[in-house]
Amino acid sequence: MPKSKHPYYYDKEYSKPIISRIKPEAFLVKDPSLSDMDAPFYKWLDNNHFQHAWHKGHYDSCPWVFINITNKLYAYGMPGVEIIKPIGNHAITIDEFMQIYNIYDTYKGLNALEFAEDKIQ
Repeated sequence: MPKSKHPYYYDKEYSKPIISRIKPEAFLVKDPSLSDMDAPFYKWLDNNHFQHAWHKGHYDSCPWVFINITNKLYAYGMPGVEIIKPIGNHAITIDEFMQIYNIYDTYKGLNALEFAEDKIQ
């Protein structure tokens, strides 16, 4: 087993990762406005029923936030701490997050493989 591979995340032969064992991920959203705890985007998260889900407070020096859209949770960034693995291993902008969120919001209430009638061709 390679040193960089934790055994929990792999099958018995350590030949392939098991997706259900990989840590949950969140979007990492970065924007200069997020240095302000009263930023409009934080208000948008609260107004859309996202819950702050981290025991640490806001750091003015960290203009980023981790967001889990599945569970509607968010955590302010912390200096030098990767609170949760960011999806794609990179930050996205607020506009990019909103595009992604709006796609998933379209399917709210539907089963995982179900689409709204107007999406099926």
